Amino acid sequence: MFTWLNKQGVRSDRGFEVQFTGRFDAEYREGGRLVKLYVEDGLTGGLDSIIVSPDAFERWADGAAIPEEQQAQMFKNLKEAMEFQGLILVVNRGESPTGYRV
Repeated sequence: MFTWLNKQGVRSDRGFEVQFTGRFDAEYREGGRLVKLYVEDGLTGGLDSIIVSPDAFERWADGAAIPEEQQAQMFKNLKEAMEFQGLILVVNRGESPTGYRV
């Protein structure tokens, strides 16, 4: 279940948050750690979408690598957070690094 942090961010009861911090920037926060995301607005089938790179979850902001299994879960979490906000998540080139299609 999600709750709004403010007009630009949400928190999941599973322990992660997604916050838009600028026109092309968002943050994914989980367990006291942070991933900074470069995002673009777009339209997918006439609906508002957010576009991210398939390598968006390779590293935490401190430079530590994120295991592929965890990356897949993070993409899933981000997708659910976007859907809660009425947006569609599009991963550039159609796949995450682990092959998780969104």
